[in-house]
Amino acid sequence: MFEKDPRTFSPQYKNLTPEQKAMVKLEITITRFFKDFDRSISRWERLIYPTMVVFGMLGMSGFYLIYNMTEDMHIVSTNMDPNMQNNLAEMSANMAALTANISIMTGHISTIVDKIEHMDSNINNMSHNITEMSNNVGDMRDSISTMSSHITGIDKAIGEMNLAIHGMTYNTGVMTQDVNTMNRNISRPATFMNNFAPW
Repeated sequence: MFEKDPRTFSPQYKNLTPEQKAMVKLEITITRFFKDFDRSISRWERLIYPTMVVFGMLGMSGFYLIYNMTEDMHIVSTNMDPNMQNNLAEMSANMAALTANISIMTGHISTIVDKIEHMDSNINNMSHNITEMSNNVGDMRDSISTMSSHITGIDKAIGEMNLAIHGMTYNTGVMTQDVNTMNRNISRPATFMNNFAPW
């Protein structure tokens, strides 16, 4: 660091005492420090000045926005409905009525749910009864089929009885003819005998 400085190569520097050489080195160090500080300040100046300009523009735009927002709020406050308080009170009353109606509607919905559950149980019972009726109809169908077979047997028996009655009627007619014939055959001798009898 100090070897590159030309002052350390001069003949006067070699004739100096150690204290004087230390003072020269301190002077060289301070000189280099101020040169480096000056260079760093120039670098910071290249950064700080544009930053200050940007912050200034941001501050001006913020002031402009705040001014416009204040003016807009003033316009809103002047255009605000003077009856807003009354309207808010009426809206609050309507909200209370709406809450009460919702509570009533909730109670009605609970009643409807209970009735639907009751209807569901009745529908289940009705389905069970319909199943039993279907079973009973099946039993009735079997009974009717059995009765139909019995009626068919009765019809057959009645037909046989009808034939038997026809046969009996025919035989009764034949017997009637035989009795008439026998009556005629007996009545002639009996008339002849009655003519001789004194009674």
